[in-house]
Amino acid sequence: MKFSVVTILPELIEPALSAGVVGRAREAGVITVETVNPRNFTTDRHRTVDDTPYGGGPGMVMKAEPLLAAIAKAAGEGEARGEDAGASHATPRAHRILMTPAGRPLTQARVRELAKLPHVVLVCGRYEGIDERVIELAIDEEISIGDYVLSGGELGALVVIDACARFVPGVLGEASSTDEESHSAGLLEYPQYTRPPKLVASRDGQPVELEVPAVLSSGNHAAIAAWRRVQSLTRTARRRPDLFARHRMTAADRKLVPPPLHARTHLALVHHPVLDRTGKIVTTSLTNFDIHDLARSTRTYGLAAYHIVTPVTVQREKAEHIASLWLQGEGGAPPREPATGSRAGALALIRTADAVQTVIDELTAEYGQAPLVVATSARTDSFPDATRCSPSELYGEASVRPGPMLILLGTGWGLADHLIPSVSRLLTPIEGTSDWNHLSVRSAGAILLDRLFGRTEGPMA
Repeated sequence: MKFSVVTILPELIEPALSAGVVGRAREAGVITVETVNPRNFTTDRHRTVDDTPYGGGPGMVMKAEPLLAAIAKAAGEGEARGEDAGASHATPRAHRILMTPAGRPLTQARVRELAKLPHVVLVCGRYEGIDERVIELAIDEEISIGDYVLSGGELGALVVIDACARFVPGVLGEASSTDEESHSAGLLEYPQYTRPPKLVASRDGQPVELEVPAVLSSGNHAAIAAWRRVQSLTRTARRRPDLFARHRMTAADRKLVPPPLHARTHLALVHHPVLDRTGKIVTTSLTNFDIHDLARSTRTYGLAAYHIVTPVTVQREKAEHIASLWLQGEGGAPPREPATGSRAGALALIRTADAVQTVIDELTAEYGQAPLVVATSARTDSFPDATRCSPSELYGEASVRPGPMLILLGTGWGLADHLIPSVSRLLTPIEGTSDWNHLSVRSAGAILLDRLFGRTEGPMA
């Protein structure tokens, strides 16, 4: 595989490729790397490759003419293709890439694709960027290595070369080394260990003894493989929930991790303790909309149950009565819909409780483990001791955490946070394009569930 780097600073490229596996691959002729300097294609005595930007503004812009000529040279344009000028099988045109923070993020999947190409030209911008006409005329793809800005594209080009070279046959001593690396299968790699089996070290000034997990020295290859897969899934969920959200669990994966999160998630609509507009602790009234709408959302996203929390006995009885009408029909008649039907199936998920702690105690008894209690609020100062998290972060953490999850929705003017100490996570508020943030609790609940469990935008359970 051949890499051609178009850069005004070739001295940044060569030293970085003189050692390591890439350096050895160059020496063996498995890959080749050359640099082409746009300054060699200038016509003035100062070898000028930049000029002031049209329209004004800070900095300088790389000129089109020397850059176009350098790219053409690097790509071998104009040279005879094939064994001679009349060869019947032309050499494929080089793929020309501009390294820029405005490009598409580089992924392991794209690295694999690029590694199959015979010739890649990497164009390194400098200053404020390059003349846009160069991109229109001589660039096939724009790539970014991250959401940050460097002084130039050279470091990005080196990243591409190193990442791609690892997939070229003969570069790595063990060809399978790339198979289980982070991102190769859309997941982060599992932890690695080597000798000694016990490590005595210091942490925060205190001696600690760290041991290699026993399973890795057990000789049980099936158990080791299972442990590594669990670690990979868990590490990805906690560190990169965005990657975990895109990962599609296999049947084997599902046997290694807790049941799907949606199936052990409980939604609770809290009518006490909540606040009124003055900040006073009150108990709000239950409405038919509260009963029907959130029960249907619970059913739509496959949650385990919908809890209506109020200390008022008649309110709890009202919710239970309405649900029973749909499940049994009036006067004990057969259900108006099958139990799996849209409305009856939804109302069958309703449970009532006199307090949030009652729900927590019930779930603890049911699952044998206390739930992860998650609050929602439109106020940024709610639950100051709870960990703030986005829906994708919560999904990643809770998916690999055993036990149930309980999501609390507050009525009135929100949950009275100081009276619900069990909350350990707070979902980020729902924000629109205006500064008005007063969605109904039923609308907010549906939006949050879609962000957590929706098939299109949110993570898939």
